[in-house]
Amino acid sequence: MSMEPKQRIKELILGIQQDCSRYAELQSLLLRQHGLLAAHDVDGLATHNQQQTRLMADVQKQAQQRCHHLLALGLKPDEKGMATLIAKLPATMQPKVASQWQQLELLLQQCLRQNDLNGRLLAGQIETINTLLGQEHAYGQLERFPD
Repeated sequence: MSMEPKQRIKELILGIQQDCSRYAELQSLLLRQHGLLAAHDVDGLATHNQQQTRLMADVQKQAQQRCHHLLALGLKPDEKGMATLIAKLPATMQPKVASQWQQLELLLQQCLRQNDLNGRLLAGQIETINTLLGQEHAYGQLERFPD
């Protein structure tokens, strides 16, 4: 079933709006994840990560649809393609869609930064655990004092 260009554009714009709220939710999830990591809350993280994985699947699906729509409209599936599409919209719609797209890009950057911070925190914790495990191993090698 082929879709009319107008319908594709409508879905693209709706997708941007939905992604703005998805990325805002992801941002708060990433902040919560950081707190759980810092607190070493393993059970909390297990539940949290399922929720975050589901949201990431939705974000991924929406990004694929956006690429698909842009390609079907004869545009590149990237920022340039979106810029071209926005420029072709009616003048009354351009500012709103452009600002939503900018908001989405900003939220994405913030999520990437927070995800990087979470990754560094986790890597630091793993390093600490490995160091402690290494020390425990070394302690086990010490000679026992005679009683």
